Amino acid sequence: MVSWVMAVLGGCMLVLAGVALGRGRAAGAVAPLVAVICLGLAYDNLAVAAGRVLGFGGTLEAVSAPRFWIHALLTPLLIVAGGSMAARLGVRWAASRVAVVGGGVLVAVLVAIGVFEDVVELELAPAKYADLVRYTNEGAAGPPIPAIVTILVLLALGVAIWRTAGSPWLCLGAVAMFAAAALGGSRPWLGNLGELALQAAVVATLVAAARAVSPPARVSGGRT
Repeated sequence: MVSWVMAVLGGCMLVLAGVALGRGRAAGAVAPLVAVICLGLAYDNLAVAAGRVLGFGGTLEAVSAPRFWIHALLTPLLIVAGGSMAARLGVRWAASRVAVVGGGVLVAVLVAIGVFEDVVELELAPAKYADLVRYTNEGAAGPPIPAIVTILVLLALGVAIWRTAGSPWLCLGAVAMFAAAALGGSRPWLGNLGELALQAAVVATLVAAARAVSPPARVSGGRT
């Protein structure tokens, strides 16, 4: 049953990726970035769902390893997406040189930490929960610092967007992700559900940003 939940979550991520790509013309480069993150998380969910069919072994290991690479490389990029959307929605400090350069340095540091923990130190260990058959990273020690810092930054950006543009989604999505992560220790599907809530919030914010920068429709008329 839980494996089907993961499959549905993966399907929802694919839908969100399509919605993000559909806003590419109006939202600019942030749209394909959000779509790529959604696609990565779709793979994560579908790979976990596939474990029930594949069973433990070399095939599932090969399918599972990219899950950790995806989180290491893509999770901090949500800061880039959030900052870009905040700037488009009128949060002035998000567009400042200090914020852009500082954010870039922060993202680079978080990616480096994630690569070390989830790529260099990756040690796949079999784990079962309900009908889920998956691999976890036994080499990771301590809390997931890149993910925690990313959510905190998104929360700050979400509050700023809410106050400036009246769009609450990014703030609410970050809060939902925190709650899901706190409750998901013994229920791994809750963390994935929180990721879906966060990505849905990111896409909703992207839609708002696309509307904010879309040019007004031309009204056709006769010659004067």
